[in-house]
Amino acid sequence: MVFAIAWWIKSEVAFMWVRLGIMVSGVSVALVALYNKANGIGLVEGTRVTISRDLRSQLGDPNDLSLVLMFPVSFLAAEAFNTSGTRTQRFFGIAGLLIVINGIIATQSRGGLLGICAVLGYFFYQRVRSIYITGIVGVIGIMCLAVVAGISDRSSGGAAEGGVDASAMGRLYAWQAAFNMAVRNPFTGVGIDNFYANYYFYSPHWDGKNHAVHSTWLQVMAETGFVGFTLFVTLIVAIYKLLRRSQQLLDTHADAGLLMVNRSLQAGLLAFCVSGTFLTQAFTWPLYIILALSVAFERMVQARSSDRR
Repeated sequence: MVFAIAWWIKSEVAFMWVRLGIMVSGVSVALVALYNKANGIGLVEGTRVTISRDLRSQLGDPNDLSLVLMFPVSFLAAEAFNTSGTRTQRFFGIAGLLIVINGIIATQSRGGLLGICAVLGYFFYQRVRSIYITGIVGVIGIMCLAVVAGISDRSSGGAAEGGVDASAMGRLYAWQAAFNMAVRNPFTGVGIDNFYANYYFYSPHWDGKNHAVHSTWLQVMAETGFVGFTLFVTLIVAIYKLLRRSQQLLDTHADAGLLMVNRSLQAGLLAFCVSGTFLTQAFTWPLYIILALSVAFERMVQARSSDRR
């Protein structure tokens, strides 16, 4: 997919279609999630929405569903915060953003809520240019989202569990197991997609079943070792540098549409890094779609810059 997308998308028109497709598909998935929530279809723990869980869908886990919806949030937020766009564009951008955010809220995923705050905080900072104001608004925002999402009503990780809740303790045990895997296998890890099967052998606590790692960073460390983790972080940094170089070649007025795409990708990368603290998404498609679009975007911007000279 990375090679196909990077080679296929070569023009501004293609990027506009990609942007539109991501936004429309995100709203469509969110509408299905909200429908399922309203009708009690495929709920996990009685409150957390999923899609086609009975068919073992990729969206059958609330955390995975929130991850899939996170990518469209960055594009819709760019549309909503775009001051150079028409009122109609901003209206549909805001409407779509609210629908998708509600879809993520329905999953009651803490990683998803952090991702929402990261994206909105990024675009809010672009407007106010104050890290302190953005930080204060971000803290208030995540508290409000947590209340609206009903995190305290969750069966796991809710208010019914005193002290450090079972969901949090499960993550801590999984993170310990991940670190133990990396220490025991520093060069290769236990192999991609093998964390779950190896949980029993490395976890300090056994409750009768294996668990997912619930952290992108520790997933990479456990499954590919410290060498793979270093390469993964290098990839993240490389994508960021690609997008920054592309942004420097764009003209704020002449390339307003492309600048919005660039900021959408930057926000998507930020959301991946933040939500990845609580979501297992190292080897799923969002990061690699961002990589492909970033490569294609830089190639196109460089070609346009050369033509102008």
